[in-house]
Amino acid sequence: MGVKRYVAKRTLQAIGVVYVVATAVFVAVRSVPGDPARLVLGGNAEPDELAAVRAELGLDQPIHVQYYRWMADLARGDLGDSIYTGQSVGASIANAAEPTLSIGLVGITIAILIAIPAGIVSATRRDRWEDYVATGVAFLGISMPSFWIGIVLLLTVGTAVPAIPSFGYASISEGVVPWLSHVILPAAAVGLPYAGIITRMTRSSMLEVLSEDYMQTARAKGLPPRLVLFKHGLQNALMPVVTVAGILFALLLGGIVAVEMVFGVQGFGRLLIRSIERQDFPIVQGSVIVVSIIFVFMNLFVDLLYMSINPKIKYGGGA
Repeated sequence: MGVKRYVAKRTLQAIGVVYVVATAVFVAVRSVPGDPARLVLGGNAEPDELAAVRAELGLDQPIHVQYYRWMADLARGDLGDSIYTGQSVGASIANAAEPTLSIGLVGITIAILIAIPAGIVSATRRDRWEDYVATGVAFLGISMPSFWIGIVLLLTVGTAVPAIPSFGYASISEGVVPWLSHVILPAAAVGLPYAGIITRMTRSSMLEVLSEDYMQTARAKGLPPRLVLFKHGLQNALMPVVTVAGILFALLLGGIVAVEMVFGVQGFGRLLIRSIERQDFPIVQGSVIVVSIIFVFMNLFVDLLYMSINPKIKYGGGA
């Protein structure tokens, strides 16, 4: 199967998954007790006022009509408007997503830059002090929650280095340096625990690859040790690591909310929690749809990355 056919097939599957998620979210949100119209107007609102708000939100329509309208709007890329602010849900999510995506991307980059070299050193220096140090630090990172690391970084680096702000967020449009200076601490807080996981995964994968027969053959041919390690060893060892890193990035985005609170960042997680508390169901629905799209297409990205790492992998299993 060619690349285009494979991507088209996976994209159709992704659309199917998003459709199922959208349906589940629609049903779940409307199953929550409470009246969004009363939450908007307050407990002393008059019946006529409540009826007007329900009509404006489409809540006076039968459930199947609401579902059809929701799906039709979703197909056009229209996620609706916030009940409280009246702002487009897409705009609200886009404004909140930039800080979260920035922290997530820098965080996973920090994790990979630390973990892969540490995992390689740990595997090639097995049962030596380097292995013990890397393994111990990895376990330490795994055992510490992101928000706690964030508090420690806030109290140490944030107070000792005035050039690194310890609160708020600066958009990348304001410049790379202000953006990175605001992102680096929360990104380190979310990235360090995942660095421990990826280090352990890289070490295990490298140890397995180093014991393979083709590695022994490559050494017997007199190939340079670095070439054997990186060309024949690391290329194959990275396959499961890529899978873990892709999944972790998607999970990392969902776990940033606690770190955002520590550093006072108004990101995607805080938007979702605040919307759930207010029963602002258009934003809740839109946010869950966006998260599902990230998860689904991250899996597709990981598959394509597989193929770039190892071109011998066939698209869709075809010849």
